[in-house]
Amino acid sequence: MMGSFQALYFSPTGGTRKIVSEISKTIGLREQPEIDLTLRKSREEFKGKVSGDLIIIGSPVYAGTIPYPFLESLKLLNGKGKWAIPIAVYGNRSADSMIEEMAKVLKERGFKILAAASFISKHSYAVQEHPWGIGRPDEKDYAIAVEFGHNVTRKAKSQPNEISLSLKLSARGFGFADPFPNDQVVDDLPEGYHKRVIDRMKWIWMIDSSDKGACNKCGKCTDSCPTGAIDDQTLERNDDLCIRCMACVENCPSGALKLVYSDKPMAVDLFAGLDKAMASRKEPRMYV
Repeated sequence: MMGSFQALYFSPTGGTRKIVSEISKTIGLREQPEIDLTLRKSREEFKGKVSGDLIIIGSPVYAGTIPYPFLESLKLLNGKGKWAIPIAVYGNRSADSMIEEMAKVLKERGFKILAAASFISKHSYAVQEHPWGIGRPDEKDYAIAVEFGHNVTRKAKSQPNEISLSLKLSARGFGFADPFPNDQVVDDLPEGYHKRVIDRMKWIWMIDSSDKGACNKCGKCTDSCPTGAIDDQTLERNDDLCIRCMACVENCPSGALKLVYSDKPMAVDLFAGLDKAMASRKEPRMYV
């Protein structure tokens, strides 16, 4: 019998948190304190303990997969037969096999998968010229989140059973992400894949911090960085630690930090393809 639930998430720019919060409002079980693993300090303190009978686990989709800082936290979990609901939030391109990957990790950690869903939020790289998912989640998305919460509650209070999901995974190649030069379906993603697939994209989207005069030294970039990539004294950014989540750009009140798109031909071709892929509105999907 499930008596309580708990939300656990990673949400550098807030989209995943909004979706998980909306779902949580309609779960008809006692709510345990949420676990926000966005910042490095919270992840360092997290030992994998969860207290709910049902755990809602939300993550943004980065390059088709789980952001590697959050993946390390998921690997600490001990399900002990508890129920889990993976929630994937993406920027209107595709959830790829994110739900399947999260389910695979959670099942390996001893959880049973009660339900799952994918939702859409503003893409971290959205700008006026490339308005990917701008305005999402919107009222329609929130209504679906509420519906999902009600469906989950009914299932949790009746005869809960695991949903059936393929555990095949999509490996994003992007034409240059060794060891997968091309997209393909695999049983498992190799060690180091999650960091490598993000690192290989860093020259395509960059963070410009050259306008030193605009910086008011407020420290919000440091406070919001999920990997501790920005030095709290010098405000210099360690590009190896940076995961291009754009939390620093999103939280910079003076505009000293800016998202910059590469003008290299290969990048411009990629942007054109993404514009086409994101031109149509994607809708949330529920698995209950």
